[in-house]
Amino acid sequence: MMSTLQHIVSAPKNTFLLFDETQHPLFLKYATPLIQSGISVGAISSSIIKSLGITVNKTAIDGVYTTKHEVKKPSILCFSSGTKNHQKGIVRSFESWKNSFALIADQITAFPDVKGIVMGALPYSLSLFGAMESLQRGQQPQVFPNHEIRHFAKLASNQNYMLWATPLHCMFFVKACAKKQMEPIHAVRYVFVGGAKFSNKQRNKVQHVFPNAKIYSFYGASETSFVTLKHPTENNKSVGGICKNVEVAILDEYNQKVPNHTNGTIWVKSKDMFTSYLQKSFKTNELDGFISTKDKGHIGYKNRLFFSGRPDRHISVSGHIIDLDALESWYKELLDTETLILLSMPNELKENIIVLLTNEKKSAEEWQSLKKKAHDTLGPQGVPKKWVFCDIWPMLANGKTDIKTLMKWL
Repeated sequence: MMSTLQHIVSAPKNTFLLFDETQHPLFLKYATPLIQSGISVGAISSSIIKSLGITVNKTAIDGVYTTKHEVKKPSILCFSSGTKNHQKGIVRSFESWKNSFALIADQITAFPDVKGIVMGALPYSLSLFGAMESLQRGQQPQVFPNHEIRHFAKLASNQNYMLWATPLHCMFFVKACAKKQMEPIHAVRYVFVGGAKFSNKQRNKVQHVFPNAKIYSFYGASETSFVTLKHPTENNKSVGGICKNVEVAILDEYNQKVPNHTNGTIWVKSKDMFTSYLQKSFKTNELDGFISTKDKGHIGYKNRLFFSGRPDRHISVSGHIIDLDALESWYKELLDTETLILLSMPNELKENIIVLLTNEKKSAEEWQSLKKKAHDTLGPQGVPKKWVFCDIWPMLANGKTDIKTLMKWL
């Protein structure tokens, strides 16, 4: 099979070899040797092909495709979440990920034989990174693409595992274990959480589910890989210390550096950044070797990075500029949940109003009490005009909230 897959790619510097997510066992078996032989690879799904309009060519092997894209070195193709506009195909040299693998290796010295567990569909960056990290250490990863905790009952008690997950995954674990009165899962030795803000309170709850695990969180877009890493013993509100060989600059609206402890736009520079987007229509924000995904934050004490939100989450409500990310964090903390989101919609006067959606059930009296607390703390502009209860909470294949589906429910 290996030689057959190699022969499919006639022009290695101009072709990606893609495996349908239904063929992930085939990908897991051959991805590393293919890369070592100079072939660029990736995982994909029919929904990604449809939403991105990618031109792919079928091969003689069912579920294996090729697509054209110029690469200078053997590369990995992964995909962003697609929560806004279109999903992005992100091209990374495998060498850049190897440097990130070394960062993880420094943290798992007590159990270097851990097998990776990924909870999202393989095409997405967090899942694909976790699977590849395990493969390059010679450990076959477990792929659980449908986010269900029942899979953990199948883990071998005499093996050691490392879980890659989003905060939403983690809080589902906490609730599912409590609801089903499941025993703690002792075989998981490490948990790495990325993709969204992860609080110390959430980490403490996850620790009860995985009592033997060291729980790390990290910040970094798919384009930048690891920017910061937060260790299990850190209890501050940062997203972690800036990683070695990564340079972070915080700039104002005029692209001038701001003092430490002052918010601005986060710009990142390292040798391990992505190569390009698969789609030529997407461009990065570049400045003197730095790139930015327009996230906001500041650098604090001991070179810790503090994340404060994204500019596309700022709206005007009754003449006030509201940061939906900051408000959302406040409500999540208040209700002790991750299954909550704030969205804006126009009222009959075409003015923005805030809508809160959650699957947390509360009585009418409890909601009134919560709204009063929000009014007293945040002011009237911080109180959602609508509170929508969702029987189920829609998730994307990458383990993040499906915002598009929630918007259809408004």
